[in-house]
Amino acid sequence: MTLSRPFLLGLCLTSSSLFAQDVALIPFGSTWKYRDNGSNQGTAWRATAFNDAAWASGPAELGYGDGDEATVVSYGSSSSNKYITTCFRKTFTIANAGQFFGYRIRLKRDDGAVVYANGTEVERMNMPLGTFSYTSLATAAVSDADETTAREVFLPPTQFQTGTNSIAVEIHQSAANSSDITFDLELTAL
Repeated sequence: MTLSRPFLLGLCLTSSSLFAQDVALIPFGSTWKYRDNGSNQGTAWRATAFNDAAWASGPAELGYGDGDEATVVSYGSSSSNKYITTCFRKTFTIANAGQFFGYRIRLKRDDGAVVYANGTEVERMNMPLGTFSYTSLATAAVSDADETTAREVFLPPTQFQTGTNSIAVEIHQSAANSSDITFDLELTAL
């Protein structure tokens, strides 16, 4: 029995796709750099080339108020007037970005979040539309299961490049007396 070339090519492509695997670029529980002093960070911190050497670092889950944090971040000196925004960032390397069909972010956040990939905003959750600042409140409080449920965001294959890349996330409180803050993120190459 002789097999045709198109059949063999299709068989090879099908069998090779059976072995394709997603790659965890940033697993949940990874170590992140963070800035938790309530200051205006402007926009430079979102870029891949930003020097975050002076920032603190710790493993996720990062936050306060729930008791399940691996790293507790500061809310300032007043429990009734807490910092509105806390910033998190991480750089990572992709050996060959051309081999992936896209990327999936899974984000745990309380209350609002803005996500940047290589300095470009790629997602806004529970935040107002339009221009905002480090003092902008999230649009609603997040509680109960919403705090621990990871929200998914899919990014195109062009979002990251071969070499060094970055993810930056700002978490916003819905009120200055909010009881807690939560952050953890997973990035998977598909």
